[in-house]
Amino acid sequence: MESERTNQMTATGRMAALHVAFWQYDPLYRRAWFVWPQVTAILLASWLLLGLPQQAAVTVGNWAKPADCSNASTPGCAATRRAVFVWDEEVSRPMVANQITVIVDRATFRTSAADDQQKLAAALGAYYRFDWVKATDILKAATASDPNVQFLTALALLIPNSTDQTRSAESLLREAAAGGHRQAGGVLGRILFTGASGVPKDETAGRKLIDDAVAAGEPYAIRLAAAGYVSGEFGGTYDTVKAVDLLRKAADAGELIAMAQLAFCIDTGRGGLTRDSAKAVDYLQRAADAGFEGAQITLARWLRDRYFDRESTDLSESIKWFERSYRQGHSVFAVAELANVKRFARDAPWFDTRRSFELFQACAPYRNAYCHYWLARAYHDGAGTARDYSQAYAHYMVAKELRWQDPANNLQRLEDFLQPDIKTSAAELAKSILAGLKPVPRPLRIETAETETVGPSPWPDANPRPASP
Repeated sequence: MESERTNQMTATGRMAALHVAFWQYDPLYRRAWFVWPQVTAILLASWLLLGLPQQAAVTVGNWAKPADCSNASTPGCAATRRAVFVWDEEVSRPMVANQITVIVDRATFRTSAADDQQKLAAALGAYYRFDWVKATDILKAATASDPNVQFLTALALLIPNSTDQTRSAESLLREAAAGGHRQAGGVLGRILFTGASGVPKDETAGRKLIDDAVAAGEPYAIRLAAAGYVSGEFGGTYDTVKAVDLLRKAADAGELIAMAQLAFCIDTGRGGLTRDSAKAVDYLQRAADAGFEGAQITLARWLRDRYFDRESTDLSESIKWFERSYRQGHSVFAVAELANVKRFARDAPWFDTRRSFELFQACAPYRNAYCHYWLARAYHDGAGTARDYSQAYAHYMVAKELRWQDPANNLQRLEDFLQPDIKTSAAELAKSILAGLKPVPRPLRIETAETETVGPSPWPDANPRPASP
């Protein structure tokens, strides 16, 4: 009898220790007790099962403190390592066809006439800002036989992706390559290899152009070849080891997308690499510092998630990269996500509801459901602004129209609470807001001095202020 009582006390102690550890270090577990009653019931049942005498062999271990998660398979790491990198497809699923971001070698501009160099710089900025018509218009006044002018004009013609423009781009790339332009051969090789936009597909000729550019050490072509090997497009076999070797060469030559792709390979153990978060972050930071917006927002999100999952206590670096992404990369997504970070950070100086509201006001002119939902929450909760249920209702409706899911049913709560006349006016406000929303612009994937000087920022000033309530 005494032994049975001891076993029961041991089981109870084990249950308590596990509960305390998960409560302290696992935010999802803690949230379940308040948000999902059915999950809470399952958790209680699980603890009871774990506490039965026949499960006495289960050990508590070091659950009561953070586990050493240098090895992700270490028991306990599921509760302390949740932050993961989120990669875009050009980085995480590379194929020859989707390697469309070309980092133009500006050093070649020095071979052009002085007047043409200025036009090339301006056209490059327009190209990076996705203003392809402006880029081609600028270059119409430059020397038509200049390989730099031919190459950059071809790049601007390729992106709209029409058959006629792609054919014109193909001809210009052939002329530029014949004139000695190093990058032209690789870009032409990609077009021929994939048969882009009606250009006759010629894998043999395309592959040769890419291989020749690789042999000449051209970084973009090296990245293309890596994509061909990792996707199985080169020879029909997957060769991640060779792909990683090529990526390292391109990254070490300063190719920004290759740096991020190599970081992905290190993070996932591709090509026989040892998984190493520090090395992955190092390559990502290099790409982010050099102006690759995709690396900036990837880092910002990963560092944010580590903070909110209590893997770190510092948000400074995350905020730095979100700000870089939205200020220089003009990313509406970065503005909205930074506003949310400022709203829910645990500590000052990062917790700042007024700044959060300012940032939500900055992204509010765009068709971004995330922004409008959390702006509604700010009005609903009185976070950084006075409570305004009419504005909250209107922005909840906008978010719903933009297909945002409202798991807490905030719109329904206001629907049940507000007087009919207020709901009617708020619904009219929502229609007015929706009618005036602008499409979300693409973030500027590559940030350079030329990109900064071509056109204005979409933000009214460096520190956008909210409209008067």
